[in-house]
Amino acid sequence: MVDSNTKITQSTMALIPAYHEVYKTIILDQSGEKRYSTKSIREILEENCIANGASYDGRIQSVRKALGYDKKTPLMISQQDYIFACPTISPDHYDCIWLFYRHIETFSLLEGKPYVHFKDGDKLEVNCSLDTLKRQRDRTANTMFYFSQPPFLSISIKHQA
Repeated sequence: MVDSNTKITQSTMALIPAYHEVYKTIILDQSGEKRYSTKSIREILEENCIANGASYDGRIQSVRKALGYDKKTPLMISQQDYIFACPTISPDHYDCIWLFYRHIETFSLLEGKPYVHFKDGDKLEVNCSLDTLKRQRDRTANTMFYFSQPPFLSISIKHQA
């Protein structure tokens, strides 16, 4: 069972390194709430993947095998809830920020720094280029499409004899 403080839901927008003595991760939620966790981003992702039926490594390997995204691989945390995320840099680096696809509106440069703009109007400075952000967003969309079948695609059409 995932601790309620570290549960990733459809309203989770980003996982951010905390750079704090006690806390390792900031969980940014669309409600504007910031939850602080003593767990690392990787621990939080692992717990949530396991709670949804597979390990972090298993889900990463599935995407890599299916789509060939060998670096900065998008992560499907919950197929049934359409919770997919992408890293800004290598997930092996402490500085990696994980962005949740459903909340991304657009990207911009503000005073020479890259920002992701969320659908709720919030923005977050990130540690990668705009090209990387766009590529990661597109890869995550492809991952969602490949591994999930949106309800409108599952409608069966009956043929009349």
